[in-house]
Amino acid sequence: MRARGQGLLTLLVVGAVALGAVSFERLGAREPSGPVPGTADSFIWLCPHGGGSAYEGTVFLANPGEDDVLVRVTELRLRGSASSSQVTVPARTQVSLEVDASRRSSSTFVEAFGGWVAAGWLIRGAEEELGIGAEPCSADAGTDLVSAAATTGEGDQTYLVVMNPFASDAVFDVALLTADRAPVRDSELTDVTLQPGASQAVRLNAFAQGEQGLGVTIDVSSGKLAASTLVVSDGRGIGSVIASSAPSDRRLMLTSTGSGRSMLAVAVPTVTGESDADQPGDAAIGSTFAATLRSAGAPQPAGGLAEQTQAPESAAQYAVTTTGPSAVDVVVQDGAPIAAALRTAGVGKDGGATAGTVAPATSWVVTPTVAGAPARPGLLVLNAGRSQATVGVSSIPREGDGSADTAITVPPGSVAEVPREFLDTVGDAALLVTSSGEPVVVLGASMSLGNEGRALFGLAAGVPIPGRETTT
Repeated sequence: MRARGQGLLTLLVVGAVALGAVSFERLGAREPSGPVPGTADSFIWLCPHGGGSAYEGTVFLANPGEDDVLVRVTELRLRGSASSSQVTVPARTQVSLEVDASRRSSSTFVEAFGGWVAAGWLIRGAEEELGIGAEPCSADAGTDLVSAAATTGEGDQTYLVVMNPFASDAVFDVALLTADRAPVRDSELTDVTLQPGASQAVRLNAFAQGEQGLGVTIDVSSGKLAASTLVVSDGRGIGSVIASSAPSDRRLMLTSTGSGRSMLAVAVPTVTGESDADQPGDAAIGSTFAATLRSAGAPQPAGGLAEQTQAPESAAQYAVTTTGPSAVDVVVQDGAPIAAALRTAGVGKDGGATAGTVAPATSWVVTPTVAGAPARPGLLVLNAGRSQATVGVSSIPREGDGSADTAITVPPGSVAEVPREFLDTVGDAALLVTSSGEPVVVLGASMSLGNEGRALFGLAAGVPIPGRETTT
């Protein structure tokens, strides 16, 4: 009986193997199944803030939602990332994290799990480099990055800060665009490899000195990156501006000072199209754009730029006179998309810079731009639409602090400032801005430490809340 049972088992096994072989031949190999997707939302923020000797750095995390969000924060260095830390950002609350800003290459990587938070940075210089740089972090890593915010004029030291928080090498080329010469492509800026979890800074003065307006393009052939420009100027403070993940046909940039001179910087990166019949192949395309100055008064051409043509693969800057809360609305009329930035002199020795945003939206979070007391916090709202916007503003305070709210109306085509009395009560809290009418654009613009003779000036564009209405 035992032998007969073993023989029957053998026949069953052989039959099963044969059946499996026939099925495999007919159906082919089965693709391995991927991991089961999680149910919780996750988001990333890339903060290439840079820094310097004795600099102080802060990353702000603001949660406008109704649920707590778990966040992992990793500081990146030239030779790889340091250890990560975790923090919970409670609902309707802001958390401020001190981060390393002691190197030009300092960067911070933020991962949020279970919900969405806004992230922005503020770095504060020290010793001979007084000033602050404030910006929202980037929600996108890219393969074609562009910036118009660099300058290597007299007294300016400019660094390109590049970060790779991912698990594989990133390989990239950097080209520098100027007003009147061919793009600068140096062997030291070609096939640059940035290892996983690392960040580095490139001093641009070494490759294009004396350029008042300098465009930067980053072509990533392997991996993805985020980048910013950090400008340290003698007597004009610090400016940090996040690079765009792509050029666009529109850029809206706000600023706030007294009557003064701002500089609009425009870069036209490499874009190709069909060339003339007698010149076979693709040809680089220039751009024709108009810049409109919006304020409390009637809109007018900014700096006389009603129809400005700029050559392909170039960067240029244009003087723009602003009075109080203002916005420069740049729209491409024909040709290639652009990158743009607005640099503004502050009341003291520290200027501000911003790349603004590409489109209005109905809901924003603005991270703090205040570096210390005494402070004069500012919040600007641009309504570029054709009807009135009713805008609500609520604070997102630190845990344990009370919140406050107010509302303003913004006429079509104009810029309004949130009342100083309200902003003084909320101090350095992040702000939730929502419009029940036309979509709007917002910017934090603050002066800090005026009584100490520093008058530090910080500008930071708002962060649009994903899933809410936007318009181009």
